[in-house]
Amino acid sequence: MQQELVFTKEEWQAAVPAVVAGMKSFLGAYRTPIFKDYGDHGEGWGSGSYIRLGERRFVITNEHVATVRHQNQSLAHQLLNDDDLYRIVGDHAENPLPLDLAVLPVSAQAWAAKSHGSRAIDIDQIALAHDPVPSELLTFTGFSGEATDFHFNTLHTQGTCYTAREADLPEDPRFDRRYHFGIDYRPDLAIRVDGNRGLPMPPGLSGSTVWNTRFVAAKMTGVAWSPEMAQVTGVVWGWPSSVGLLVATRSEYLRSFLLGAGRALQIGH
Repeated sequence: MQQELVFTKEEWQAAVPAVVAGMKSFLGAYRTPIFKDYGDHGEGWGSGSYIRLGERRFVITNEHVATVRHQNQSLAHQLLNDDDLYRIVGDHAENPLPLDLAVLPVSAQAWAAKSHGSRAIDIDQIALAHDPVPSELLTFTGFSGEATDFHFNTLHTQGTCYTAREADLPEDPRFDRRYHFGIDYRPDLAIRVDGNRGLPMPPGLSGSTVWNTRFVAAKMTGVAWSPEMAQVTGVVWGWPSSVGLLVATRSEYLRSFLLGAGRALQIGH
């Protein structure tokens, strides 16, 4: 079924800004910047989202973001509404391409030390498979490198929340439709419907969690939509510079990775 059979043009144009604003508000609590920690300063390195496995919390991101820890490089994260920066300590689990996924441990003491606005994704918020209805809206949220910097020993970050449709993957040996899907991403053509800042270039967005808004699906079934209906449908890992899209790993492989990571890290349920 095509999108134009579900919405009139006027209905679609009127509804999309509210979907974008709703997803931006809903997803802000789940995301975190990831940066290299040099002690007295840091460097924006990637994006992630908090996730709960058993009774522990982690940051889900890319293997290529996490793997610098093998080179004795420290990584850190930042909770929402908390100016403190928390170094990642302890073992992590990872899986290279084609999945390019990792989970980084979050200290229970840091999470509970003081009030903050962060939330962790529960497993039941992750779709069993990446299978959006035709013309569905997908939203990802993360932190680009150009919007993350340090001034006077203080980390300044500005998150990106972007909504678009799925895009066909190009023929490329790096991509496999079994594992991956594309998201339309063209900063030069993006329309701002919330705020004045333009769409950033992709470096730093690696590890961003992609959510299926389920907005079109709700309309098709006659259900009133809300952001809480959204499900995680993948994790961004790449940007082929020759085409206007981002590449993400599908949620069914994210779920299988998390199952294996739980066993590897001996996480109880």
